[in-house]
Amino acid sequence: MSYIESSLGENEVLQYRARFHWFYHAVAWGALGIGVITALVVLIFGGEYIWLSLLALVAGVALWLMVMVPIWTTEIGVTNQRIIYKRGLVQRDTNELQLRSIEEVRFEQDVLGRIFGYGKLEIHGTGDDAIFLPAIADPLELRAALQGAVGNAQGDPPPLKHPPQNGGPVEARTA
Repeated sequence: MSYIESSLGENEVLQYRARFHWFYHAVAWGALGIGVITALVVLIFGGEYIWLSLLALVAGVALWLMVMVPIWTTEIGVTNQRIIYKRGLVQRDTNELQLRSIEEVRFEQDVLGRIFGYGKLEIHGTGDDAIFLPAIADPLELRAALQGAVGNAQGDPPPLKHPPQNGGPVEARTA
């Protein structure tokens, strides 16, 4: 069971779970692949340099683990009451903000992020509270889930069923 699921309160429901972009996985598997290929080439063509082959293999595995372990041990989720950002397996580090206390959500996306669909979010709460999320896949989806959950937590009325067109009259809301 994940940390988020095990920490849910009595009436709390997980509404959205963020995930890392596939670039992270590609970098990890690329590093492992380069390490294995380098090890094989050195082993085949440089028989007396077995130590170099082993070093390339160990470096590839180490780089793969350096990227994959944070992916495996990081959770980002939005519930109907809070946003949760948890890192670590043995030594946990969690940041949680109640949705009622969120004041600002900043969105950062560079050109490559725009093309490939990844970006970063900064969530600022009242006082000095802030959560800085790493680059994740579909950051706009997370922001939309967060904004919807914040609206529900703060008791905002539901959106209009039919938004006005061409400056027409605004439809009355029903509670």
